[in-house]
Amino acid sequence: MPSAVPTLVCPKCQTPVPETFWNNIAGYCLSCMRPMRVTVFPALLRTPVSEIGEPVLEEGESACFYHPRKRAVIPCDECGRFLCALCRVEFGARNWCPGCLQTMQREGRLPVLDNTRPLYDNLALAVAIAPALLVFPSPITAPMAVYIALRRWRTPGSLLPRTKIRFWLALLLALAQIVAWVWLLVYAVIR
Repeated sequence: MPSAVPTLVCPKCQTPVPETFWNNIAGYCLSCMRPMRVTVFPALLRTPVSEIGEPVLEEGESACFYHPRKRAVIPCDECGRFLCALCRVEFGARNWCPGCLQTMQREGRLPVLDNTRPLYDNLALAVAIAPALLVFPSPITAPMAVYIALRRWRTPGSLLPRTKIRFWLALLLALAQIVAWVWLLVYAVIR
């Protein structure tokens, strides 16, 4: 076992530096008179944890399956393995270990795990704007844009918060196109 106080030496002559010189503003080596400044952090004087032999777990406590030296906080609801706070994956109302979560995702048994979502507000806006380039598809695309906007209004949007502005714009553009076509038809019939 190493000594409780480590020995620091002068870099030039290798003479031990007394503890009274540590953390002083400036000093000189007692042997070679070289100017030096010794800064010692408190961690140097502490005994390393591995040498103390102090267990992380107390007797009678469960250890994490993945980290045997960490205290378990909860079992996996799928396989029953004990998990530490680092390994615990809380998903919905259940607690899973990383292995079970990965297995269930690979097997397709996690239908609620979203990593992408369709952005229906963008789709509705694109369907409403597309006829601006070509006027003739608008009798078909305008009702489609209204349908998409109204049907998907309450569908969860992006994983990031977004506003309903795209839905509003799609509805306004599509309704304007429908009104324009109705007006053109009425005008053509009257004439």
